[in-house]
Amino acid sequence: MQRSRSAPLADRGLLVLGFLALVGAVATAHSNPATGYELSLYAATPLTFWALYGCAMFVSLFVALRASNRWLRRTALGLGGIATMAFAGLPVLRGYWFYSGGDGLTHLGWARGIQVGNFLPTDLRYPGMHSVTILFDVAFGIDLAHAMLLVVVVLSVLFFTFVTLSTPLVFESRYSSTAAAFSAFMFLPITSLSTHLQPHAMSQAILFSSVAVYLVLKYVRSPASLLSSSAVGASLALTSVALVVYHPQLVAHLLPFFVGICGLQVLYRRWRTDHPIASHRPLYVQTAVLVAAFLVWISNHGFFSGVIGYAVTNALEFFLGGGSAAKDVATQGASLTAIGGSFLGIFLKLFSASLVFMALVGLLVLQTLRDGDRTLTRATHGMIPYFVVSLLGLSGIFALYFFGSVSGMYFRVFGLMMLLVTILGAAAIARGACALSRRWSTGAVHGAAITGFGIVLVLSLITVFPSTFIYLSSPHVTEMTMSGHETAFNHQEPDVEFVGIRAGPNRYADIERAELGRTGEYGAVNGSEIEKGLAGQSSEDRYLTMTRLDWEREVKAYDELRYTRMQLVSIGERPGVARVQSNGEFRLFRIQGTDG
Repeated sequence: MQRSRSAPLADRGLLVLGFLALVGAVATAHSNPATGYELSLYAATPLTFWALYGCAMFVSLFVALRASNRWLRRTALGLGGIATMAFAGLPVLRGYWFYSGGDGLTHLGWARGIQVGNFLPTDLRYPGMHSVTILFDVAFGIDLAHAMLLVVVVLSVLFFTFVTLSTPLVFESRYSSTAAAFSAFMFLPITSLSTHLQPHAMSQAILFSSVAVYLVLKYVRSPASLLSSSAVGASLALTSVALVVYHPQLVAHLLPFFVGICGLQVLYRRWRTDHPIASHRPLYVQTAVLVAAFLVWISNHGFFSGVIGYAVTNALEFFLGGGSAAKDVATQGASLTAIGGSFLGIFLKLFSASLVFMALVGLLVLQTLRDGDRTLTRATHGMIPYFVVSLLGLSGIFALYFFGSVSGMYFRVFGLMMLLVTILGAAAIARGACALSRRWSTGAVHGAAITGFGIVLVLSLITVFPSTFIYLSSPHVTEMTMSGHETAFNHQEPDVEFVGIRAGPNRYADIERAELGRTGEYGAVNGSEIEKGLAGQSSEDRYLTMTRLDWEREVKAYDELRYTRMQLVSIGERPGVARVQSNGEFRLFRIQGTDG
């Protein structure tokens, strides 16, 4: 009796220490803001933060596993959730002006365009992220760039909240919520290859789709006669429409999940009436709502028919001997080898955690196929076939994009697949923990769970943000970098164009112009052109932009693969090249042309 009373008291004490560690971690990150461009968010964030963050996560997992009190377990998972929110919000805590290159800068420009009235939200194919950003800007009175970073944090919270709620609908036990939460904390859909924990419409749409997946699972298990099921249905319909607005192409990828469930319900109601699926609530109407919303939206905006046509054509060329997909992989592998990496090495760094979960899902599916007495089928409420058919459908889309060489799109499909794998993998972990607890002592099961989750969590989170560990540079955009570009654009002489390092300043021009569409008029100079001397290579004068990000990326992250340190240093020392602007993060050179 004394022991049972002391356990909750010890758990409460541990939780207090965990929350204190989390407060200390947040305070440490916030009190050490970035003073300039940072090549790696991990390396630039103080070690104290990582130590305290690790302590908070350990306490969260330890208490959640051992607590018999439901509220203590929920509080422990809440601690882990807040800690993960702090991890996802590190760019905000560290005072970054913006954290996203490429598409993110264009999205920020579009949000500014909507805000100043240059065009309407409905003029965009996917205005969801931009509209929410403006809402946050107005509601909290913060800068638009900071508001967009906050949107990413909020969607991250939605992701691990609804994954945690989804897994018990598949397999319910005392371990289900804990396994689901810590599986979600790994952010498996985020690979830093076309899916990012930064402003990126498709990536955030994948995180948002966790809400739809939860509502689908809740809906099919809800008796049609209950009033609450009608509320779930209304919520699902509203979420479906919101997803279409947020990113219609994500909905096109999500359709196999809805359609696959409908197909299985038809088949099982016709041929396997004794299976749990036969008694599930039909998803037909909800699928029709999603398809109707999708068709209405794309009818006004066109669709990605060009992308689909391109993918199909290239896929056919591949199978007829074109080999475009293989060439893309070979090119990337050659670049990695040139900077001292390897294709296998980067693959294991990026996907080792995903492979663990895919293996767990595979084992669970095999056990379901061999489930002669249907014990597992009943324990999982017949849900596993839904996931299997959905993953098969998404695998087909992945193959179409991959063999069609639609750059990066197959990794976005993979990200959506990993959302489903996270839920089903967590169910497999919960079931395994229950089975082991009947053979091993509770302490041994919890020790194995803490060790396993600790290893896989580190393997996954260390690649969520781009860093030199995976041969990528941080997309950190400093305020001085942006102000430097703004000054350059505002004082640009007529008929003098811009060029840049690796790419022109097109994305920064998107922010400055805040127009519908993308700027693509600016080019770049390569290393050999710099080596020969830039002056006189063009008839007209040109501006060359170079940021601290360019320097750190080319010299450190890419190990001088395309541009050497000496080439970048020599730019301002060559005849005919004059430095006209510099603020420490941004430099602007004027290159004399043959007519100058």
